[in-house]
Amino acid sequence: MRALAEFIMRGRMQACLVALLGSFFPFVSPATIGLVTLTKGSTEGTLVALWALLPLIVGYFISGATPFLTIVSGLALVNMVVVANVLRQTVAWSATLSGAVIAGALFAGVSGVLFGDDLASIVLEIDTVFEKMSQQLDQSMAAPSGTMMLAISSWMIALSTIAGLFVSRWWQAILYNPGGFQQEFHGIRLDSKLGLALAVLMGAGVLLPDDYRIWVQVASIPLLVAGLALVHCWVKVKAKGIQWLVFVYLGLIVYSPIIMALLVLVGLADSFMNLRTRLASDTHR
Repeated sequence: MRALAEFIMRGRMQACLVALLGSFFPFVSPATIGLVTLTKGSTEGTLVALWALLPLIVGYFISGATPFLTIVSGLALVNMVVVANVLRQTVAWSATLSGAVIAGALFAGVSGVLFGDDLASIVLEIDTVFEKMSQQLDQSMAAPSGTMMLAISSWMIALSTIAGLFVSRWWQAILYNPGGFQQEFHGIRLDSKLGLALAVLMGAGVLLPDDYRIWVQVASIPLLVAGLALVHCWVKVKAKGIQWLVFVYLGLIVYSPIIMALLVLVGLADSFMNLRTRLASDTHR
């Protein structure tokens, strides 16, 4: 990974080339955009992002992909420039994570407004598939509505942006601050006011219809990341071994809602009690 990061930072042409070809590999293009933005600023990051958008544009005209899906994928790359620049300017993960969620929701909402007809056709196709599956399984299955599809798009934009940003920050640390990423990631913690605001927002979402509830639950992402960071910190401080992290991430895959809820609660508790200081004090006893 160091060799790839070094190649990206050799110049604009190299960065654009990796962003272009990296579209065929998970997180390579977003991480390239993020690394350039973090190191050189949003102007350079935007130029690299334009090259990363080319495969999407070409694929749209060749394959006849729907405009909505193409736009959502493209906005995830644009969001990387925005969020990486927030981290570059503030060096604060709480603001960065919040920005990723807010921008993801805004981008998804704007996509739905501009391409509502296309979204409706996608929902109709999905509804047809679900109807056929219901007949085959002899079981009623509810297809997602347009509102839910937009909320899912918001989740995808926010999560892909945050994952790509972690990779780009890791690359930056490899090049300029060895070991710095682990320390920075372990220190991710939301302040109590932000934690409370997110908790209230998620609590209010319980009162909303299902189609809108998932929109509000996007607010859980910063707390989820903070909870994961605390778990990583606990494993490091207590020297528990990597198997504990394996269990957590397997749990996220197999028992996703339960483990996510637990991590959100951990992140929320940490925002009020600063559990890292307690971990440190317990270790030095």
